[in-house]
Amino acid sequence: MKKQVFFTVIVVLCLVIVGSTAAQAKQLANVSSYRYYLDKETPQMMKKAKNIDMMVIEPLEMNKAAIKKMQKQGTLVFGYVNAMEVDCWNKAFYKKMQKEDFYYDKAKKKKYFKEWDSYLVNMTSKHYQELLIKEVQQQVIKKGLDGVFFDTVGNIDDFVPSKQQKAYRAGMVNVLKTLKKQQPKLLIGQNWGFDTLEKATAPYVDFIMWEDFNYTELQQDDWAQQQIKRLERIRQKEHVEVFVVSFKDKQKSEKLAKKHHFKFMYNPKGSYYNEWFDK
Repeated sequence: MKKQVFFTVIVVLCLVIVGSTAAQAKQLANVSSYRYYLDKETPQMMKKAKNIDMMVIEPLEMNKAAIKKMQKQGTLVFGYVNAMEVDCWNKAFYKKMQKEDFYYDKAKKKKYFKEWDSYLVNMTSKHYQELLIKEVQQQVIKKGLDGVFFDTVGNIDDFVPSKQQKAYRAGMVNVLKTLKKQQPKLLIGQNWGFDTLEKATAPYVDFIMWEDFNYTELQQDDWAQQQIKRLERIRQKEHVEVFVVSFKDKQKSEKLAKKHHFKFMYNPKGSYYNEWFDK
């Protein structure tokens, strides 16, 4: 009798998890418009946001009341969190970093990104993983956001030596699994990192973002064509939605995105998301 009850409980729990996952997948599948905006709210921006299905915002900048207002209007709100870099401007987070939390090359030097004033981190560090999880808890979960958007995940593919990538991906997966366990309904997105997505994170994320998705370059790039097919396969298998950001060739880029059922956004300022654009 006890075994039967135990089995019934397990089945029910599995059905709840599957149902929750399916509901989450449907939420993003229904998104037809989205914006990536990392500055403070403005009256004009809030007015425009009424017609937006999904927003990626900077939770350190945007007022909680503005976030709640967008959610009441039916907008899914994701909080931006830098995963593979620590920003020097984020002093509260930076001062918590320990020596082992930074990435070091063979010459034992840190990897610094001058353009962003940030350092590459060591995702294998348990301490750093804990810091990242706590940051999501503080800036996303406690503020009632619908999801977290992990930027710079692609750094694992681009800057970490191939021999270390498996360990870094395992560290990232540990963060994702922990967050999903703590908050099963939390939606998760990642920026770039197509290899990391396919080899490690796809079962734990709900969407991936492809920045610089521009028609002219894509049409002439065999690698890009292969990635489009690759992401289509992952979307069908793991139900990971694909969100793209075009910096130019708006009409042709949008047409290409829709052809492959990718979610499209146009941002003429490139990777600068502190201005609101409607065209």
